Amino acid sequence: MKGAWPHMDGAGSRGGGAPQVRLTRAAPPLVRGGFRECGVIVYTLPMTSKAESPPRAVVRHVDLRYFAIVLLPIAIFAMEGVITDHMMPRAVLIPPDIVNMDHPWLEIAGRYRFLAASWFFGAFAVLAAALVVRTLLRPLSVQTRVVSVGTWLFVIALALLPTVTGDDAGPPTYRWIGSEVFETALSQGTLAGCAGPDDRWLLGRCGPLPAVTLFNRVLDIINFLAGLGIGALIVGMILCLNRGRAASVEDEAAVLADNFKQMRQQLYLSSLVLTLGMFFATSWMHWPMPMVTGDARSAYGTLILSTALFTGTYFTLLILSFYLPVAVLLDGRARDLARRKGRSGDGEAPQDADAWLASHGLKEGVGDYLKAGFALAAPVLTAFAGGISPLQL
Repeated sequence: MKGAWPHMDGAGSRGGGAPQVRLTRAAPPLVRGGFRECGVIVYTLPMTSKAESPPRAVVRHVDLRYFAIVLLPIAIFAMEGVITDHMMPRAVLIPPDIVNMDHPWLEIAGRYRFLAASWFFGAFAVLAAALVVRTLLRPLSVQTRVVSVGTWLFVIALALLPTVTGDDAGPPTYRWIGSEVFETALSQGTLAGCAGPDDRWLLGRCGPLPAVTLFNRVLDIINFLAGLGIGALIVGMILCLNRGRAASVEDEAAVLADNFKQMRQQLYLSSLVLTLGMFFATSWMHWPMPMVTGDARSAYGTLILSTALFTGTYFTLLILSFYLPVAVLLDGRARDLARRKGRSGDGEAPQDADAWLASHGLKEGVGDYLKAGFALAAPVLTAFAGGISPLQL
């Protein structure tokens, strides 16, 4: 048999001498301790009766007061409503004859862009929701998880409020860019299966203008996806404030560095989702543009560009409203941690706090500030790009 095992030969004791220890090749069963078999004492390696359990993950939590951050984007949302309801005209009267009816098939060009932007934005809104679900499945306290889900559902309900209480008149921006122009251009479009206004298609009744019906139904879907995605972005940003039990300052610094990393990732994702939201808004504003020709095209394009600039500013302020409070709170925690490290006997001097923060990934550099600034300004930049991109062609 294979394997060399130490044992004492009993024959040595019969001669009156001390037992001799030698190696024999044997393969005894692996059990605790040793046993005697045929005059041989066999010693085996001890084995544990069961596998050691892995260390339990640290359950983190977020102070419930931090979920009040959601009130800031809600305030931005309410302010946008005040501006559109009280500082803008109810409708902009633009003569519909600026629409060139010689090429009605150009309507489909605007529709393709609208559907592509809707698809793109919807996919990334679902992605943001999936990522926050993954975060919620990590070790979190029950209170943190429950309040996070409640905050998320509240934002979704708020986004769906215009859809539930409104009508088919479209969003306010629809009227700012000339509803008659919009409807005249879209009246040239048809839908498969819509031979009459009472026919049914994928999302309900066709209506007298099937393309306008398509526009309104897709807007309803996007409103839900916007609430789903933006709610996920807000909750995900608040969850960056999580903290758990730390045995030392160094352990707490490691947790805080992970929070900073998660916050930056959440900022870039927020910028991407709302930039695609701006791309969606710009796409439907430019839907009639392929059918507008002549001198009216430039004037109408100026109106659309200014409207898109207002929407882009709204989206940028929305990101800023839930990013800035989290960034300030995490920076305050890092500064406090550096002071505690400086006061401890084994840490650097207080004047080296910045160096200590930088070495632990708790201090933003110039490149980080530039990337954050670009991420925050991305929706506004997209609004300007809409005026020079192929969207307007």
